[in-house]
Amino acid sequence: MNRKIIISLLALLMSTTLLAEERNRIVTIAVTDFQCPPAEKKSTVSSVLGVLLDAAVGQVTIDKSKYVNDVRAKVISGISKSYRLRAIDGQFKPNEVMDDGSTLYADGTVTNISVTHSEQVVNKEKKTTRMVYKAQISVTVRLKDAATDAVVNSTTFNVTDYDCSWVETSEGAIVNALSQLGAKIRGYYDLHFPLSANIIEGASEKKDKQKEVYIDLGSQFPVYKGLHLQVYSVKTVAGKKARKALGKVKIAEVMGEDISLCKVTKGGSEIKQAIDAGETIEVLTLE
Repeated sequence: MNRKIIISLLALLMSTTLLAEERNRIVTIAVTDFQCPPAEKKSTVSSVLGVLLDAAVGQVTIDKSKYVNDVRAKVISGISKSYRLRAIDGQFKPNEVMDDGSTLYADGTVTNISVTHSEQVVNKEKKTTRMVYKAQISVTVRLKDAATDAVVNSTTFNVTDYDCSWVETSEGAIVNALSQLGAKIRGYYDLHFPLSANIIEGASEKKDKQKEVYIDLGSQFPVYKGLHLQVYSVKTVAGKKARKALGKVKIAEVMGEDISLCKVTKGGSEIKQAIDAGETIEVLTLE
C-alpha cells in the first residue's frame, strides 16, 4: 500500500479516536458537604400533639441528621456508577482543577427523610397483624464548575412510597429507600451525560431493512453486550446540531476499544435509508 495512503489512514484513525474521547470525556465530581435543615422546635404541648398526630397518620419520628452521611454515600455511589461521571470523596487538589468543564463540585441538601408505618394482616383467621414500614427520601444535588463555581446542574431526587416495598423495620425501610436513591441518581446522570458514538458502517441487511451496524464505541468506555442505544440522523442547522430519531440498536458484541457490532431493534428501514444516503448517524446511550 502507498505510504501516503497508510499515513492518511493512520491520521484518520487517530482523529476518530480523539473525537470519541472528547465527546465521551470523563467528568470528575468532588462530592463535598451535604446539609440537613434543622428540625423545627415545638412547644411541650405541640410536641405531644405532634406525636399523637404522627401516630394517627402512620408517621414514625426519626432523626434525619443521623442519615445525612448515608445519603451522601449513595450520591457518591450513584455518580460513580454512571457512564461518564466519576466521584471523589472530598476536595480537589489545586492542580487537579481543570478549566474545560471536566471537574465539578457537588454539594447538597437533604430535605426529607421520613418513615411511614402500616398495620398488615398476617393471618385473617387468627386476626394477627404486624407493623410494616416504608421510607421516603428527598435530596437536592448541585453540580458546580470547579474552576468558576458556576452551577451547571441542580436536581432534586425523590424516593417515594411508590418506589419501595413494605419491610418489617424502619431501619430496613431506610436502607431500601437509600438503594432506590442510588439507582435514581445513576439513571438521571446516565441520561444527562450519555455516551455518544457514530454508525461507521452497515453490517448485515435484509431487503430494505438494516439488521446490524458497526459503531465507533467499544471497550475503551463502559459499554457491554446488551446495551441499548438510540439512533439519530444528524445535520447542522445555523451552526447548531439538529437530530432526528431513526430507531434503536443493541450491542451484540464489543469487538475492540473503539468498535462494536450492534443489532438493529427498531427503525431498520429508516437506518438503512440514512446509511445509503451517506448521512451522519449518531447513537446515544439510553440507560
